[in-house]
Amino acid sequence: MAWLRDIDVWFADHVFAYHAQTLRYATRLVRRADEAEELVQEAYARLFALDGWAAIANPHAFTIRIVRNLAIERFRRAEVVQLAQGALLQALETTDQDPTPDVVAMDRSELQHVARVLQEMPPRMREAMILRRIDGLPPAQVAERMNISVSTVETHLVKALRLLMQRLNRTEARAKTEHASWETKERLERI
Repeated sequence: MAWLRDIDVWFADHVFAYHAQTLRYATRLVRRADEAEELVQEAYARLFALDGWAAIANPHAFTIRIVRNLAIERFRRAEVVQLAQGALLQALETTDQDPTPDVVAMDRSELQHVARVLQEMPPRMREAMILRRIDGLPPAQVAERMNISVSTVETHLVKALRLLMQRLNRTEARAKTEHASWETKERLERI
């Protein structure tokens, strides 16, 4: 489809794929289907007018924000606004889709732990694990690259996954024990 521009493909994949959700959201804001459709179409027009459309990290959330801002503009311009619509706008505040800092910190910590466990593995086991699970190579290519059989690759992977799970479970159990002892200590201090 050479007649499609890059922005058309991006729009179809990342924005219009959520059209039904966007329209439902707009309908909840303005309570009329025809006005909701106008809001959504105006939001789409604004997206097409953007120069940096490809850099938008979450196009659906961005579109929802545009719809909400357009609804606010309409309410401000309207001579009579129902109180219920103003309250609805406040209630429908979209939440940030990004993980919170504590979740990011926990994920980074777990990733560092996995990296440490990988470094402690025997070299061939680690190599098989990295090629298969991180680089995403199929077992046949891993075997070819490591100059071993596919069954040996699978054996390395099973052992590596088992070792990884044991170490992660052990760390998780230790953390639960520490947390439980901390809670017990805290309860005793309250008594």
